[in-house]
Amino acid sequence: MAKNKKETVKEETVKLEKLNDRKVNNTVSDSFYYILGIVISFVLIFATQEFLSTINYLFVVIFVVIAVVQIINFIMDKEYKQRNYSGMIICIMCIWMAMFIFKYGDFLFLEMLPVLVSLLLFIMATSSFTKYFDYKLTGNLIISIISIILGVMLLFVPKSIMYILFKITGFYILIMIILDFIDYKKKH
Repeated sequence: MAKNKKETVKEETVKLEKLNDRKVNNTVSDSFYYILGIVISFVLIFATQEFLSTINYLFVVIFVVIAVVQIINFIMDKEYKQRNYSGMIICIMCIWMAMFIFKYGDFLFLEMLPVLVSLLLFIMATSSFTKYFDYKLTGNLIISIISIILGVMLLFVPKSIMYILFKITGFYILIMIILDFIDYKKKH
């Protein structure tokens, strides 16, 4: 037996939005990217063996100061009563990083810096290749080729030429950061 019931129909409107239409606020990460790029380029421009062997002590001091501030905040805010040990963990990690850089800082900044900068250049080349395939701009292809050449040279060039190549790479990265910033401002 079928009962006659009034059926109520509710209408719902669902609005779909395109991902491209949304404005995503990445100002902190974008700013950090540009500041980091400028710092790396200036470190490379002014890189000498003495500068790179002493910059590790600057990082040791920075990590020790962060550790001291974290331990003071942990004690003063009585975070141990709420069982919040994140400040203590950050403190221990910073102390470990300070000791690691103090022990191996010369190796990190004198031996590993060319490898890390080469990795950065290969990442820049990949990004430019992607832009070249998307927009078919010849400038992106040229940037990719230059980045790959500089990246390979940093891996295999002798130490006597390394600091000259650091300066060239530093100016190159600074110019790329400035051009990317101008392009970013045009799009946003």
